[in-house]
Amino acid sequence: MSLAEITTTPEATGCDSKHFQHVNALLQRGVRDRVFPCATYMVLRHGMVIAQGAFGAAQPDAKPPSACTVDTVFDLASITKTFTATLLLQHIEEGKLTLNHELADVLPEAKETPLAALTLKQCATHTSGLPSWKPLYKSSRPALAEILATPLDKKPGTHYAYSDLGYILLGKVLERLSGKPLDVLVQERICQPLGMKNSGYRPAPSLYSRCAATANCPLREGRILVGEVHDANAQSMGGVAGHAGMFAPAPELARYAIALEYPEVARHLHIKPLLGALTRKLIESNQVDPLVGSHSIGWFTPPNPYLPRGDMLSERTFGHTGFTGTLLMFDPENNLSLILFTNRVYYPRDAAESLRMRRLFANAIGGTLRP
Repeated sequence: MSLAEITTTPEATGCDSKHFQHVNALLQRGVRDRVFPCATYMVLRHGMVIAQGAFGAAQPDAKPPSACTVDTVFDLASITKTFTATLLLQHIEEGKLTLNHELADVLPEAKETPLAALTLKQCATHTSGLPSWKPLYKSSRPALAEILATPLDKKPGTHYAYSDLGYILLGKVLERLSGKPLDVLVQERICQPLGMKNSGYRPAPSLYSRCAATANCPLREGRILVGEVHDANAQSMGGVAGHAGMFAPAPELARYAIALEYPEVARHLHIKPLLGALTRKLIESNQVDPLVGSHSIGWFTPPNPYLPRGDMLSERTFGHTGFTGTLLMFDPENNLSLILFTNRVYYPRDAAESLRMRRLFANAIGGTLRP
């Protein structure tokens, strides 16, 4: 069943359709001011699609330039981490893992390394003590060996530092446990069951014409990338990693959002919810000592400064962003789901204005709600 079956007017869910003109104007300004070449957004309330839009050129240097549509495929960047977390939680539901499993329990090569006693929970909540980043693409060793040889910056569990390395490790754990590559797991357990036909790692060449272009990757300086992951470490790992590499169009990420947070609507679409009710609590709420930080299993939670919830969305809001300019965010208290895709890395500029616009976007969406 298509999303058309669950598309309605903003007024039908207590929102003001006229106020979405401010949302559209904000994203049009972002294109005009070259914050990003293109943007797509989609808003759900009570699991129903109430607004969507697309602006700019997905491939501005193509001849002719390729217009952005709601179906344009974007590099999700770190939103990929939420897929890794979902797979992890599915294996936990099946009794194959616990969050307190140590790396050495599932990766024998982790024994006798500084990382042996790290727990899966510490990796998933960015409290492992690992450094925030490491240029794995510069190493002659495989990514796993390079990470396992990395000294910890902090004592595990005592410090929050958002780190790609922990999610690369989780991806390796899932591959080892299942005996399948991570891209196959994502397809079998998430994309195919949800009807996400144009989503996943390493888009097929037939999708390139629908992809939003990126650029300014340090591994491929001077190149415009279409259908290739922007993240240099993920690219060096063949385009498949636990922290980055996924691509999707907004309507298909909406199916993912519904399967995570709106089980009744998912069943109406004849798709199985991704997680059970008890497991969903692990993605919806902070799983870290508040004195250390705020992160659920896979998602930013308040008051994490990485969560761009703006000024109006509730304290129950959780979500994730991507370096390329992507956002998926939920506000369970107000029954809102927000998707915003941009390709802000196309331009060689810092992320400050793009980060500001995410919060402005959240405010503009919050402003649509009416009594």
